[in-house]
Amino acid sequence: MPMTLNQLRYFCELADAGNFGRAAERLHMTQPPLSRQIAGLETELGTKLFERGPKGVTLTAAGRQLLIDAREVLRLAALAQRNVVAARRGETGQLSLGFTMCAAYSVVPALTRRYKVAFPNVEFRVREMMPVVLERALREGEIDLGISFPGLDGPDTMSRPLLREPMSVVLPFNHKLSRVRRLKVRTLSTESFLIVPRDQAPSLHDGVVQRCQSAGFTPKIGLEVYLQQTIVNLVAAGLGVAFVPGSMQKAQVKGAVFKTVDNPPMVDQLLVWQSMNTNPCIQGFLSVCAELT
Repeated sequence: MPMTLNQLRYFCELADAGNFGRAAERLHMTQPPLSRQIAGLETELGTKLFERGPKGVTLTAAGRQLLIDAREVLRLAALAQRNVVAARRGETGQLSLGFTMCAAYSVVPALTRRYKVAFPNVEFRVREMMPVVLERALREGEIDLGISFPGLDGPDTMSRPLLREPMSVVLPFNHKLSRVRRLKVRTLSTESFLIVPRDQAPSLHDGVVQRCQSAGFTPKIGLEVYLQQTIVNLVAAGLGVAFVPGSMQKAQVKGAVFKTVDNPPMVDQLLVWQSMNTNPCIQGFLSVCAELT
């Protein structure tokens, strides 16, 4: 029979104790089965590992070499066991997250930082995506988690709210309303709006349109732009006005002025994942999200 991990443990204990009686006591067993295990190991290896004497045992040259290797084998076996447990708990492995640009200026930095501190042995990959690309990547298993807007529906799609933030009006620096202290939405009725296309982010698009309609007008769409930062840049260049998430002010785009309004449209950021995804690292990320939110 090939040698076993138990035999190597018995061998190392006997080498350390130098006496069958003391080794058996440490191993919580009687001396005869310990003697049989060591004898079986010597038979398997075809060499004596110990010199027996009246006062105990000493290692042979072969035994001294085996002691070095056996300790390394047992160390690696213990490491393998810890790694398996860690992987089962989501403490090692890989985790991929897709997110929209809005999340890049709000929840993603803090979540990424906290997760990497809490789970330093997980290979954590983050990718910025358009909402429709994120939805496809999530359903096809290219990413484990996504941070996006409401609307990613499906029987296997799970979600958890992360953030609800108000949108702000962004104006060019030299706009006539840029110095108005309390901006009313209805004063924007003649403006040309920059907005994300509805097929990319329906909830974001509809929130802006509905807020304008509640103020008595339907917004005149000048440009449809995919990325929120691009919208802010184009507004700064004088190409219109826009509603964008308030956190976009962190982009510090020169020439853009942010204004708060009464009853602003709201932006919801959701964490989404597929219920069929069995990656154990997901649970760790959920716990970090729960602490942050």
